[in-house]
Amino acid sequence: MGCGASSPETVTPPPAAKQTATLPLAPVDPPKLPEPTTAPAPTQAKAPEPALPPAAPPKPPEPTPAPEPAPAEAPEPAAAPGAGALALAPASAPAPASVRPAVPSPPVVLNAQPAARAGTLYIIECRGGTDKGADGHRRDTIPIANALIDAGWFCEPVYYSDAEREEVYAKLSAADGFIARVNPGHYEGVTQSMLDDMLRQLSSEGKAAMSHPDAMIKMGAKDALVKIRELSCGLPDTYAYYDVPSFKEQFPKSIATGTTRVLKQIRGSQGEGIWVCSIKPGQEGEVTGSTVLDLQEAFDNHKEERTSDDFMTFCEKYIVGENGQLVDQRFLPRIVEGELRVNMIYDTPTEIIHKKPAEGGISATLASGAKYVTYKPDDLRFEDLMTDFKNDLPVIMPALGMENDPLPLIWTADFILGDKVDGKDTFHVGEFNCSCVGITQQLHLTPKVAEAAIRVTLSKKG
Repeated sequence: MGCGASSPETVTPPPAAKQTATLPLAPVDPPKLPEPTTAPAPTQAKAPEPALPPAAPPKPPEPTPAPEPAPAEAPEPAAAPGAGALALAPASAPAPASVRPAVPSPPVVLNAQPAARAGTLYIIECRGGTDKGADGHRRDTIPIANALIDAGWFCEPVYYSDAEREEVYAKLSAADGFIARVNPGHYEGVTQSMLDDMLRQLSSEGKAAMSHPDAMIKMGAKDALVKIRELSCGLPDTYAYYDVPSFKEQFPKSIATGTTRVLKQIRGSQGEGIWVCSIKPGQEGEVTGSTVLDLQEAFDNHKEERTSDDFMTFCEKYIVGENGQLVDQRFLPRIVEGELRVNMIYDTPTEIIHKKPAEGGISATLASGAKYVTYKPDDLRFEDLMTDFKNDLPVIMPALGMENDPLPLIWTADFILGDKVDGKDTFHVGEFNCSCVGITQQLHLTPKVAEAAIRVTLSKKG
């Protein structure tokens, strides 16, 4: 992907409430918490404008929606839970909106560059898009740059366009590395493949790529779940279909096992093109083209029935075309208890978000009515999850065929609860995302982003 996936910028969930009961991911009537707030970054004296590549006057910035309030933090557990217990705080309804008009925060200006620089990094953006603030930058770009400047590094944003490619390439060639913050999508004057090819070339020349375009593509693609199926966070009975004949040959065999299956298109987000499939009750014997399937799409939780042949024909659109594919994975029924998103900065977890679907649903997106609650990464309720995941971290990139590349700078992993083993919960990755994951609601983490970027860069330089 370019830079999103849960959405391109991590969607910030509505506030949630404190824990009131010790139940495994079960919703309860919650008390209401005050909406958490983050103090705006102080206005600093404006430094001289950094020299950016010449370009045509930018278009007026597109209107952008006000940011969502950050999710509420869950309270500390009163005591460590028993073996395998996963007691999560319930989510609450959003707090009433204020009747006062919102006062926009003052723009954050770029700090003066250090007199003696320890190194040079650029943050790559594209003009336009709905992820930009009034200053034309992503809302976390300048704070990240300032954190690097505070650490003694030269850092400034640079806009890419096809017309400015050579100028941008020359600037980045003289640097130690780059942080790419380009959402997948369409920007006027930008060809994503040309940008990706330039970044690949820079990486091959020894520049630190954060993140490498191939890491975004390979981690964001659903067949990453096939490549990690032998890790503790994977599911062994996971298949990928890259052509229609293999799909029509294997899928009937998968669903004939009697297990409910999930089909996922290559890069759908917000649950689009993710189908939960099972054989309609009352049908026995071999699965044929006339076997009726019960289907539910995660995007909006709607249900329908189709014959096996009809459904497979419908799904051909996910396979046909450039880079088309479908992933076939066993359905984990505990998805109704919610997903657990682990937010990462390089190799360090920063928070865990419990995304609880609306009653009767399986989708954990805000659009479908899911509620979000945040936890600290060392919360005892997730000790088993984090222990196994940390053990998997060194082998994730090799499993994806990128053993010479570092983990992404800012990324997420979404986990689904699996079967209990010896009374303990198991957890399996349902999706990775390293495409411009935003931290606009966690700007206090920018020093950690800067620290990780410096580690990656120094490691690349040897």
